[in-house]
Amino acid sequence: MRKISLIVYDFDGTLVDTLFDIADSVNLALVDLSLSQLPRETIRKYVGKGVERLMTQTLDGTGFKDIPQAVDLFKKHYSKNLVNHTDFYPHGREILDHFKNKKQAICSNKPEGFVRQILQSLNALQSFDVIIGGDSVKSKKPDPEGLNLILKQSGVSPEDAVLIGDSPVDIETGNRAGVHTCVVNYGLGFADEIAAAGPDCSIDCLSELKDIFH
Repeated sequence: MRKISLIVYDFDGTLVDTLFDIADSVNLALVDLSLSQLPRETIRKYVGKGVERLMTQTLDGTGFKDIPQAVDLFKKHYSKNLVNHTDFYPHGREILDHFKNKKQAICSNKPEGFVRQILQSLNALQSFDVIIGGDSVKSKKPDPEGLNLILKQSGVSPEDAVLIGDSPVDIETGNRAGVHTCVVNYGLGFADEIAAAGPDCSIDCLSELKDIFH
């Protein structure tokens, strides 16, 4: 087992299953723009790199160019539909409780306000020492700025931390910050891309973290 002092979680696709509500909000924005809705599995491919990237990829090929307007529409709908279907992945609450004596943090490309609102609704905001969203720093993941800020605020060195994520973006972020990386196999990432990124370890369920870290 590896001894750690800090566990940093990605949010969407890692700790919390947000896909249904994100996809619904994207499609509501598309309806507002008189554009065709997209299948949830298509939208899944666009999640994880921030709202601007989400809507840019959603609108690719439609001819619609006003990305800021599309982002605003998405945020409007998502703010009203944050937790219709959203909940922790299996054993999410259990793992937060198991590591309650460690420092725990969120490093997400999602706007920080949305992360906090969802955690508040799930009665889990108190589990985290630091929460960094995509708008909390100048550069989103895979830039390690947010993760480095978490390390600094937590007073923990990189070798004593682990980043849990579901995509190559998370793995690259962890590598660039010098922290251990662990990928979940059930999230929004795709297996071939994750394998190519070379995480330090992988898990099929959050409960497995108890057997890897202490």
